[in-house]
Amino acid sequence: MDGIGENSPQEYDKIYFKRKEKGIDASDFKRWKKLLKYYRGGKLLDVGCLDSLVPQIAREWYPKAEVWGIDVAEKAIKDMQERFPGVVYQVENAYETSFPSNYFDYIVAGEILEHIDDPKKFVDEAFRILKHGGILAISTPKEEVNEPGAVDAHRHVWSWSPLELELLLGHKGDFWLREMGSQYFPQYVYRWPTLLAFTKKK
Repeated sequence: MDGIGENSPQEYDKIYFKRKEKGIDASDFKRWKKLLKYYRGGKLLDVGCLDSLVPQIAREWYPKAEVWGIDVAEKAIKDMQERFPGVVYQVENAYETSFPSNYFDYIVAGEILEHIDDPKKFVDEAFRILKHGGILAISTPKEEVNEPGAVDAHRHVWSWSPLELELLLGHKGDFWLREMGSQYFPQYVYRWPTLLAFTKKK
């Protein structure tokens, strides 16, 4: 998942520091909390964490939890290591992580599925390191290809429908889906909903 061009680590380092200056978007905060809806403590991994506050929310809810964040953006990871010492941040390739099998109780992958070249390879790795009975929580724009001007169109290589997510994830365990509506954002001329997919490993 190293990516090239618009999905390279260098590009996401730039995005991270731009977003850091801008501050938190309320819709992102709402989405992060929804992704953690079924988290009940234990080992948590935020994949493609970049500027996500999922680890901080998890630590606030469960101060003794072991919480990790991984991304390919090296400068962003270094900055988060300094800002949030209660979370273990490290540079990792989400296709081939360094974690042992059956390690995490809960894995979050927010807004990365539309960016990566090989979603199946990522999902297989996520379920390798997820414990039996653990949950993978994913968010991605819904059917973004149908919008007149997609968000991050130059970085998004996949567009996901509910059925496509079920085909990708449903065979891994108990699967359920939620949809999060959105508001019009000043920087966009359209609105799009977000799909929240949860799979409990067999």
